[in-house]
Amino acid sequence: MSEQDDHQLSQSKDESRTNLIINYLPQSMTEKELYSMFVTIGPVESCRVMKDYKTGYSYGFGFVNYAKADDAATAINTLNGLQVQNKRLKVSFARPSGEEIKETNLYVTNLPRNITEGQIEEIFNKFGRIVQKNILKDKLTGLPRGVAFVRYDKREEAQDAINHLHGTIPEGGSEPLCVKIAEEHGKQKAAYYAGWQAGYNQSRGEYQQIFYP
Repeated sequence: MSEQDDHQLSQSKDESRTNLIINYLPQSMTEKELYSMFVTIGPVESCRVMKDYKTGYSYGFGFVNYAKADDAATAINTLNGLQVQNKRLKVSFARPSGEEIKETNLYVTNLPRNITEGQIEEIFNKFGRIVQKNILKDKLTGLPRGVAFVRYDKREEAQDAINHLHGTIPEGGSEPLCVKIAEEHGKQKAAYYAGWQAGYNQSRGEYQQIFYP
């Protein structure tokens, strides 16, 4: 292993202990609000709420990278399970980059417009552990658009869901579901999702880091 590879490996290990993923953020939460919440634990190097690159619609999760590993661990112990508005935060270490976490996020269309997150869970949890799910809603009306993202723990689980659900009509639906890997939903979105799935700490060269004084 070269000195450069050794340095990168060491840096990756260090960052895996400081970089957090925060699931189940309230839809209206801003990056500044996220920062203000987590900086109470210790110095924050960067934070980001993940949003649709076209509409600005929040996907309901984000990343916070601390300067110190101890602060990241304290944040998990302190803020995980915290009730914020109508959501209960899930705070955990962001997963390191790697081939095994690519192609785990599904883009699902033609869902019934009245479908709930509970029904999404019931349909998709047969094929593996769901890490994150989010029903997209119209920004003006607040009504579901019949579109959702479902992210699995493993690539094989996502592929199994595609094999079994693509082209099927769910209960209460009128159209066959279109279920595909989110990365295939346009090249620009591919880079976007690949970045956050690998962990915000691995996307320094692709995304502008957000700092608040």
